[in-house]
Amino acid sequence: MLFFAAALICVDCHKEIVERFERTPMANSSGVVKAAGESSGTIRRFSLAVTAEQNAVRLRWPGGEVELTFFIGSRRMGRSYAYSSGGHLFQAPVGYYGNRKVWDLPPGYERDKRPDFSRPITGECLSCHATRTKAVAGTVNQFTEIVHGVQCARCHGDAESHEGLVNPRKLPSRLRDSVCEQCHLAGKVRLARAGRRMEEFRPGRDLGEFVEVITGGAAEGVRVNGHAESLAMSLCKQRSGGRLWCGTCHNPHAREKADYNAACRACHEQPHREGNCVGCHMPKGRATDGGHTVYTDHRISGASAAPAAMRSYFGRDVSPRDLGLAYVRMGVAERNPEYLEKAWPLLRQAAGKGKKDPELYEAIGGLLESGGRREQAEGYYRLSLKQDGLQPGVMRKLAALVGGAEGEQLRRKVDAIIGNPINSR
Repeated sequence: MLFFAAALICVDCHKEIVERFERTPMANSSGVVKAAGESSGTIRRFSLAVTAEQNAVRLRWPGGEVELTFFIGSRRMGRSYAYSSGGHLFQAPVGYYGNRKVWDLPPGYERDKRPDFSRPITGECLSCHATRTKAVAGTVNQFTEIVHGVQCARCHGDAESHEGLVNPRKLPSRLRDSVCEQCHLAGKVRLARAGRRMEEFRPGRDLGEFVEVITGGAAEGVRVNGHAESLAMSLCKQRSGGRLWCGTCHNPHAREKADYNAACRACHEQPHREGNCVGCHMPKGRATDGGHTVYTDHRISGASAAPAAMRSYFGRDVSPRDLGLAYVRMGVAERNPEYLEKAWPLLRQAAGKGKKDPELYEAIGGLLESGGRREQAEGYYRLSLKQDGLQPGVMRKLAALVGGAEGEQLRRKVDAIIGNPINSR
């Protein structure tokens, strides 16, 4: 079946390209689970069993079961799954790893002591795996529309006329690279710039207008969504004058592998030895943030393992606000109080009277609460919610602080926003 976006605009003139693209991992990066395309398996740690039946894929454990209805990931490397509860989507604590052909816990669940069914699948979760989503008003994980997979519009725009569409190859290098970076650039920390949202980005714009990406710190090796910053570290990219980009080696419209060595020899006409350039200069490695997945190292011959200064991927001065938020995220993720200490003066400098920035105020509230200043933390949580009332995480923090009837009221609001996962019933 031809894609929604392609059927409307592209297929009349590009039928062959559209049909080839339909078979690529990008095109199949999310969708409705079909039992015929899945396999059965078990995860011993939590006595979880996945069964591909005739018309459904079910996850069972001692005392319960749920149907897996939605997937994220093409299954070439890995795939995560979701279930529906009262019309709300939640991630299930199981994943399939295509390179090992086994079921196991998905990334982020490795430290759990029991199966966690409470994580909502939001539009942000789907941003790199679906072309478009639309949530029900007042919710974050109940959708009126999910356009599955990465379709034509994600790279070429969704204009109704051919003149309004984008050919990434014909764009200036910064705008061209932004098309790929919207999903393949993570950095040490990636966050929305103040007053901007990632979903506002459209092909033909500079991604740096919408997000800040902080790189640096200790080298981490291969990361799932770190291809762009890894390539930027290579001398090949730096000396290419903007000519080297993802499309040099990858044809996004085809599943077939390209001749990567030929791409190398387009510049290196006399290689230092015959054979497989990529095997030596771009070795595969286990992703540090991807569970049991293995990816190609795009740094091309590697890079220094020495810690680098924290900096903007886009080459600009990092604002106190963005650097402070980056330190908060790193401090929480790595459980490093030194990062939190660095964050505090930066966030305090960034805060301003009348400024709309709910993420900033949530972070300040969190630092104040961790320092025992509960009353001040409460004030910042309230300010954050006043500016954006659809933040279940902030509501939970405030509910824990205030307790009593107001705390219970806040918890009910959280239930209305994200629904009730099966292990909360």
